[in-house]
Amino acid sequence: MLAAAVVTAASPDHLVVLQHGLYGGASNLAVLRQCLVGIGGDNVLVHLASANEGMTRDGVAAGGRRLAAEIRSVAASAPSLESLSLVGNSLGGLYVRAAAAELYGGGQQELGLAPNTLVTTGCPHLGVRRYTYLPLPPALHSLGGLVAGRTASDLLLRRTDADPRRPLLVEMADPDSRYGVALRSFQRRRLYANLRGDFMVPFGTAAIETGGWAAGVGDGRLVARFAARRDVVFRDVEVCGGRADGIGVVCEQRQERAEEGA
Repeated sequence: MLAAAVVTAASPDHLVVLQHGLYGGASNLAVLRQCLVGIGGDNVLVHLASANEGMTRDGVAAGGRRLAAEIRSVAASAPSLESLSLVGNSLGGLYVRAAAAELYGGGQQELGLAPNTLVTTGCPHLGVRRYTYLPLPPALHSLGGLVAGRTASDLLLRRTDADPRRPLLVEMADPDSRYGVALRSFQRRRLYANLRGDFMVPFGTAAIETGGWAAGVGDGRLVARFAARRDVVFRDVEVCGGRADGIGVVCEQRQERAEEGA
């Protein structure tokens, strides 16, 4: 299964791992793989992660451990590799962050690959407790397990009698945790979020934005305010106004701000 998901290259020095989301499969990101192979050529080995296929209900931590083991296996099969980039779509974004903590959370590069870029697209970084498309009454949170098992508990920031520790996503948001250490080890960190209309992962949780952002149904009314941020380096008024598709706003945080936990 792993071999089928690996794109062979002559002597690649950069490994890019693509991770699908909830109830997804490796083939979900096949088009992105084709694009990356076309850009990187023989210097890049693009791998469609398959370890979590059919196993996305048992929690973020378990998925991250499986992904980390798969990355180790792929890296061992290509000794020319020197660096690693991770790309996670939706729940896959949490998986790549958890895997990064397994590989780099101790501040050591036990994998032997320099962490290059970590990218998430439409990832529920803050969970979905406040960030469903329509407001979800707290009384319904207990039913989340019927939809996504332990993963739902992680996304809803729920504690259980069996595991009374602080919710995993709260731990992942702590800059001093091994998740924060691992995230900072990457030279570049990028996240992409839909400004409006994302039924599964509203803007607030995908963009790690809190004040004012909540249920996705209200995202549209906050676009103008977001587009006026001081750290905006690109703005397309047509996209922001909902009159065109594409990249609407690009914000950039400098490394020194990220180190301060900004």
